[in-house]
Amino acid sequence: MNEVTLQLRSEDARIVFLAIAYHLGRPGSELDPMTKQPVDNGLAVVASELQPQLRLAVASVTLHHNQAQRLLSAMLGSITELKAYAMLGAGSREEPGHRSTVPGFDSSLRHLFPEVEENTEEPLEIAERVLLLRRRIEDEVAGLEEETPEPEPKQRKGWWPFGR
Repeated sequence: MNEVTLQLRSEDARIVFLAIAYHLGRPGSELDPMTKQPVDNGLAVVASELQPQLRLAVASVTLHHNQAQRLLSAMLGSITELKAYAMLGAGSREEPGHRSTVPGFDSSLRHLFPEVEENTEEPLEIAERVLLLRRRIEDEVAGLEEETPEPEPKQRKGWWPFGR
C-alpha cells in the first residue's frame, strides 16, 4: 500500500489543517533532510487539497508515507503549542497574550477555532482532540510502506588507498 485516503469530519479536518499550518510555519519543514531540497509531496500539497473542503461535513485527503509521518509529527508539535497557548493567558485585544513560536499558528488557531478567544480552557480541549485524532490516523496509516529512493550506483574505488 503506497497511500491512504482519510475521511475526516469537519472538526477533524480543521484539526489536521491546524497541524499542517504548524508544520508549514516552521522553517525548513518542507525540505528533504538529506538533500536539503524542497520535497515533491509535502504537507503543502495536502493543505491545498484540504482547504476547500473545510466547510464540508466530511473532507477527504490522500496521504503518502512521508506525508503521513510529517502530519503525525506536526500534530504532536501543535499539541505542544496548544498547551502553551492555554498557559500564556488571554491578554487584551490590542496586545494578545498568546504568542506562538511558530509564525502564523496563533492566527490559524483563532480562524479555525474562534471559541479560543472566549474560553481560555478551549486550547487544552483542542489539544486532547488532536491527540485522539492522531492516534486514529496513526492506526490508519500503519500499513503504509516507506518510500525508499533508488539506491545510488556504487562508485568505483580509486587506486589511492588513503582518504577513504
